[in-house]
Amino acid sequence: MRTGLPMYLLLVKINPGQTDDFLRDLRKLPEKPINGVTLYHTYNVFGAWDCCIWFEADTHDNAMNFVQTKIRPIIGVVETYTMPTTIIKEYKSW
Repeated sequence: MRTGLPMYLLLVKINPGQTDDFLRDLRKLPEKPINGVTLYHTYNVFGAWDCCIWFEADTHDNAMNFVQTKIRPIIGVVETYTMPTTIIKEYKSW
């Protein structure tokens, strides 16, 4: 259940030869990978990016720390792009 904290969309580009390694390590992340951050969804996406992660963080610093310490070091990560988001309308509550 969402707590109302800021949500972030993290886009990830993966080295095609290391997709299996990346997905294996991504699946190992716990729901709360660091203090102040909660993961909600991970998806494969098509186009310029390969994966997206929806997460909530209590501060921008914790959001950046999560990306830098838990996502960027995963084997196969080529690039990340993090966007803070705000809800326009919530169609279905979590």
